[in-house]
Parts: sequence; C-alpha cells; structure tokens
Amino acid sequence: MNRLPPVSALLLLLAAPAAAQEGAWTYRAEPQPVELSYVAPGAFAPALVLTCVKDSRQLVARFPVEQRLSVRTLEGRWVDDVGRPAPWPVSVTLTSGEAQTTIPGLADVDPQDGGSLVSVEFADRAPVAEAFRQTGVISLAALGGIVSASPAPRRSAQSFLRYCR
Repeated sequence: MNRLPPVSALLLLLAAPAAAQEGAWTYRAEPQPVELSYVAPGAFAPALVLTCVKDSRQLVARFPVEQRLSVRTLEGRWVDDVGRPAPWPVSVTLTSGEAQTTIPGLADVDPQDGGSLVSVEFADRAPVAEAFRQTGVISLAALGGIVSASPAPRRSAQSFLRYCR
C-alpha cells in the first residue's frame, strides 16, 4: 500500500534546495582571531573568510579568485610574469548596501585551487562594515573575481563585529 508523505515532509523537501542555494555562514569565536566564514552553495571550502583580533577595530577579508598571478617559482618563491615575488598588490572593491569602497589588497598563490587568494584589511567603522552590520550583505571583487555572499545572519554579523571593537 502506497502512503503519501506527511505535508511537513514535503515542505522540508521543497525547502532544502532553497536553503542549499543560499550558502552557509559560520561564526567561530575561539581561538583568536575570531572568524566569520561563508561557504557558497555546493562548495566545500569557504568563498569568504572574515577575521579580526579582539579590540583591534580591523577586519581582514580573504577570498579566492580564479585568476592566477603566479607563473613560476624562482629561488623557492612564486613570481608573476615580470618576476615580482608574491604577494602582489591588487585593488579590492567591497560593497554592502549603498556603501562601496575600493582599497588596496594583496593577492597570493592559492595552493588549493590554483588561482589567487586575495586579502584586504579594513576598519570596522568603515561605511561598508557598518552597512554589513545592519544588512548582513557583503560582496568583494578583485582580479575579475566576485564573491557575493547570501546575507549573513544578523546575530552572527553583529557578534563578530562587536568582538572586533
């Protein structure tokens, strides 16, 4: 005899794909530095990691991009096509809500994916950080790569930023 699943089971099945498309945020308060990371849907490694040290008022964002700046090793160090060693200066655009800024960052070799790993440091009182605190929305772009995360849970974003202050 065939039985239909309960309505609650059907709702869970329908909701699962939507939740998987949003990605997942994780807040880790211990050990130092604290970390708020985002894993994109279907991915295993974080697409964005935000860190800070207690009372530093400085945030560091790290995210991978596909573009590879390294071309070879020279004396044990990765260098770009003109022979400059890693890390390489890059421009990083941060956006949250109406706030947007482009600031200097660094790109290094991404040993996991073969592209580059971009990092940028910014103040917790910057307009982008304040907008992130309110909305949980942030995107970062560098070297033609963009990380647009689904909104972070407000409580996680606020706990993370409060720790930095």
